[in-house]
Amino acid sequence: MEDPSLLLKRYLELEKILNDFCANFNYCLPMCISHELKTNKFAVGCCKNKYYCKYDLDIPSYELLRKEREKIYGNPQKYSHIKTTSPCEYHLPEGCALKTHKSPICNAFFCPEAISFLREKYKIFNYDYLGIYYGLEWTLDGTFNENQYNEFKNDLMEINKKTLSKIMV
Repeated sequence: MEDPSLLLKRYLELEKILNDFCANFNYCLPMCISHELKTNKFAVGCCKNKYYCKYDLDIPSYELLRKEREKIYGNPQKYSHIKTTSPCEYHLPEGCALKTHKSPICNAFFCPEAISFLREKYKIFNYDYLGIYYGLEWTLDGTFNENQYNEFKNDLMEINKKTLSKIMV
């Protein structure tokens, strides 16, 4: 198995691309979370479980992800006193406390409405959140070799580039 710190480094590079993509796409906050906040004190969005626990694997690179996450953001129990309607401790009333070091499922997931918006506004028809989830998982668990990792990274950069090109028009 490859060095867990190398696998985490690759994973965080992919997470950065996805974070940039989400910032360019800009769907969740204006189209979902802000609407929830108008009617409720809390916004759940798509965070309806403790996905960081449920889907993270028990292997060294995931453990390293968890340790770094907790070093940056604190232990999940640190947030448990905050009242929200989401079972995830990292989910604050205004959304996720984690800007980085999220679980693969959290980085990959888009609801059907967001995927429809991607298709309508950006003409991106190939966003497959399960495929992206598995690509992130396979990067983090070492299933992907370097070539597969680079191919997946290039695919994510292409999707990001496509959203950027529509914004710049």
